[in-house]
Amino acid sequence: MVQLWRTKKAAVAAASSAADTVRRLSSVVAVSSIEQICSRSRDLIHLIRAKNLTSSATAAFELREALAKFCKSQVALQLLNGDVWAKFLKTIAQVHESLECAASIKKIDAGNRERLLQEVSNLHSEMSMLSTIAGEKAGETNAYSK
Repeated sequence: MVQLWRTKKAAVAAASSAADTVRRLSSVVAVSSIEQICSRSRDLIHLIRAKNLTSSATAAFELREALAKFCKSQVALQLLNGDVWAKFLKTIAQVHESLECAASIKKIDAGNRERLLQEVSNLHSEMSMLSTIAGEKAGETNAYSK
């Protein structure tokens, strides 16, 4: 009976450890995914500033795709509710569509360019904050806390 109790206790501990490992790995994947989104948004900001419209439209498409893939994951929904992710997707969709239009006519007005820069910068800031939150959930320490 004692051996059965010990075996059960070990099995419960192993299951708990495995669940914790899965949770931490999911958080690490989330950090990696969000960092990829941040990298894409940073690249897009640089391309918009450089007025490289064709490359900007392509970068916006890739950012939109990465965000769309990530936002439906369980980890993403644990970080923010679906409505917030939908808002982010709508924003980047509008940015992408504006850049596609500008690339097709090879022209963008200064006001539209400024608006796009602000929207992508805001998205980048949000993703950077989420990366920190996901990193802390994964057990990392915040390098910028001091």
